[in-house]
Amino acid sequence: MKLLPLIKEIISEVGEGTAKPYNYTSERGIQRGQQDNAAYDTASFTTEDGDRYEVQLNAYWDDNYWAKEVGNHFTIDFYLKDGSMGFADADTVVNKGRLFRVMATIVQIAKEFMDLVDYKENYIDQLIVSPSKTDGAFDDRRANLYMAYIKKHLPIKSINYDGDEIIAILK
Repeated sequence: MKLLPLIKEIISEVGEGTAKPYNYTSERGIQRGQQDNAAYDTASFTTEDGDRYEVQLNAYWDDNYWAKEVGNHFTIDFYLKDGSMGFADADTVVNKGRLFRVMATIVQIAKEFMDLVDYKENYIDQLIVSPSKTDGAFDDRRANLYMAYIKKHLPIKSINYDGDEIIAILK
């Protein structure tokens, strides 16, 4: 049995959406930037093992500086929040079998944010995610996982990964 086809089959099955999302809360609700054409929010949730995740979402459109640079877009970043030290850690891999629930929660948070900022009405047509790499420059495991979830759960036309960023074109 060839390993590559098996890996592709597993990745294809990832993100089926059967995992139940964790309960999450928005830190302050959607906040607007200094201009009306930017919005952001931070949501958080805690796993049954006490791991606390934070999800940062940003949206930029129209004449916002970041929209002018790369077009109207969303960004999503998530990480573990170290409660004792108070800092974020995007590189820590928590291997406690909670991956599917964590990803289901992040997808749910993203969908809600997209709806709340009226992405269609604001012509936001891209989602940009920058996955961190655990084992150096050639580690694309996280990117492959994120792309599987994005493809199956968010309204996209196409998706591309250039080795640094995932760029999904929204419907």
